[in-house]
Order: sequence, then C-alpha cells, then structure tokens
Amino acid sequence: MKITVDTRKPVEDLNTADLELFPVWRFVEDDGNENEDEDETWVQPVASPVIPADAMALCMAAAARLPCGLVYPAVLFGDSSSGVAVDGIALLTTRGRVLLHKSDSPAETRTALKRLGLSQAQVLPLEFATRAALSSTGALAFGRFGG
Repeated sequence: MKITVDTRKPVEDLNTADLELFPVWRFVEDDGNENEDEDETWVQPVASPVIPADAMALCMAAAARLPCGLVYPAVLFGDSSSGVAVDGIALLTTRGRVLLHKSDSPAETRTALKRLGLSQAQVLPLEFATRAALSSTGALAFGRFGG
C-alpha cells in the first residue's frame, strides 16, 4: 500500500518505513467517516515534514538510546505545546513494538522490559531525538523519558 497524506491506519501498525516517509502523524479526529474499522487509535500522516507548533495527539518519529547503549527507532506519543511533551514511547524492535507509557503500572513496565529482555536500569531513563524538526525552532527536539 502506498502511503499518502490521506492514508489512515491503526497506530500499532506504524512502522519504520511509514515514519521515513512521514515523520509526524496525528490521531484521526472523529470526522463522521463511514469506515467502521476506525476508532480513536487510528492515525494519519501530517503533510509537513516538521513537527507543528501547539499540536496535540501526535506520533513523532524518533531515535531512542537506552542507558545500556542500544539504539532503537521509536515513536513518541505526545504534543508540541512547549517543545515536545512525551506521554509514551514505542520502541520499534525486530520482534515488534514495545510500548512504555508514563501511566504504566509497575507490572506493565516489567512486562515491557521482559519483552526487551533487559532490566529497568538498562532501559530507563532513555534519551530521544526526534527525526523531524520543531516548526517553532527549526531544530530537532531532544529529551529523556522514564526517570
């Protein structure tokens, strides 16, 4: 399937190829679309190659470096109201995506870490760099998540 700005797909189906074509995606708002398969977890690409200012419910391509030195392609979930505010991150591994969220319980975090085969100290806090620049600064956003 060719990805265009009109493409819509479940957020869990975003992959590195999608993020190379469009580094910023947004969650689809309820627009009365007749497609019964779509729900609040569907996303579509943002036409601009930069992260829009003051946008909510974004998925942003990133690179994530773990404290153990491993680097993964990633998707940041958050908004751009003041730089990049991240609520969650999905690490895109060869065995599927591993989701970490600010609201995760300790048990959910342990499950995610188990999927990576790493300890909490090896994974968190991780550092990230967006793959798209912020429209407000023209620069990539850097930050830490989880700790």
